[in-house]
Amino acid sequence: MSKYMVLLYAAESGMPRPGTSEFDAQNAAYNAVYENFAKRGAFVSGDPLSPSGSATSVRVRDGRRQDTPGPAARSDEQLIGYYVLECKDQQEASELAAMIPAAQVGTVEVRPVVQM
Repeated sequence: MSKYMVLLYAAESGMPRPGTSEFDAQNAAYNAVYENFAKRGAFVSGDPLSPSGSATSVRVRDGRRQDTPGPAARSDEQLIGYYVLECKDQQEASELAAMIPAAQVGTVEVRPVVQM
């Protein structure tokens, strides 16, 4: 079994707002995915992230730290959450990633974690 970082990207502007039936439906869909992953023994960890506007990008150049408000990269889709999954191979990790609701409206990136 190997670990895979699964990064969820979607346009924040299109995300349902808390207190709406769409938000509740989205949460139910993510809860079902979590339960499925946990039942399979694949779930290691995962959480939604605060909006990208709350991010701080930190760089060190010439020994000086530079803090910049916002995400490291600007794009139409923002990083909205992540999972760490334990799977037998990349194919299984990709199959599970396809079950995540973000895959239907954005992009789910699956990347093997390097074992050190």
